[in-house]
Amino acid sequence: MIQRIQSLYMLLIFAINFFLIFSIDSNVSMSISESYFGYFRPYLVEYYFSEIISSLILLNIFLFRYQKIQLLILKIVVLIMIFGLFNFFDERSLIQSLTDLGLTYFIISFILIYLSHRAISKDKSIIDSSNRLR
Repeated sequence: MIQRIQSLYMLLIFAINFFLIFSIDSNVSMSISESYFGYFRPYLVEYYFSEIISSLILLNIFLFRYQKIQLLILKIVVLIMIFGLFNFFDERSLIQSLTDLGLTYFIISFILIYLSHRAISKDKSIIDSSNRLR
């Protein structure tokens, strides 16, 4: 499980989100709604953004035998990340959003999700081709 490269990519995404949960929650002056999503918005995903992504990625690491489910969960995570990225740019000016450190979080997460999706797809194609040979 952990020796596969996509598990390492997903473990990095989990570590980034886990670090984000504790760094934002430990700083009482900065709440997650102010740091990523502007001001008050009553959406569940905005308040628990990092927690939802962390739990989905951790679940995804342990579903290594089910590549189709892994790919589906990664697509769901990408949709949540796109929603978060749109909300990231929503209440701020473009210059302020582009110079914020939170944008690097989204860039790194999208790159790691793409790399893990590609590695899972390769594994799935190898398994499918070996099943055809039997």
